[in-house]
Amino acid sequence: MNCYECKKKIKDFLDDSLNSKNTIEFVNHVRSCKECMEELSIEYLVSEGLKRLDTATSFNLDNELNDKLNEALSKAKFNRYFAVICGIVIFIVAFLLGLLLSTLFTY
Repeated sequence: MNCYECKKKIKDFLDDSLNSKNTIEFVNHVRSCKECMEELSIEYLVSEGLKRLDTATSFNLDNELNDKLNEALSKAKFNRYFAVICGIVIFIVAFLLGLLLSTLFTY
């Protein structure tokens, strides 16, 4: 992912609307690109600050944003692994069903 693509996806990341592949690419890019991390930090501060204006609660931007990045990456990786496992299970079930049907119809 390049900086242009990353900056276009910041809002989607903050809204938790990126798919697993894009989330992993986004987090990896942001963690390796100081400019994009700064842009994400600013947008996170603005979005969270607006939400918390009425409550007047303080927050630690760096910790919360880092937690959000870690959580998003963990969730995206889990979703990818889960999809792979589901695909393998479906393949095995289809294979066994085919084997069962072929043995039933050959006799």
